[in-house]
Amino acid sequence: MVKLNKIYTRTGDDGSTGLGTGQRVPKTDPRVTAYGEIDEANAAVGIAIAAAAQNQPDIAD
Repeated sequence: MVKLNKIYTRTGDDGSTGLGTGQRVPKTDPRVTAYGEIDEANAAVGIAIAAAAQNQPDIAD
């Protein structure tokens, strides 16, 4: 796993972004899109688990 020391670089104004490996890619790169989609899906799963846990507390285990 790649450890990120900070989540901003101030180097994305040119339309590129850095991956955890140090490689720079366009912000339109399919990997960047996929990372965003996965992040949103993960957030939705977390919300669903939190909502379900209100009715069934052991569901979050």
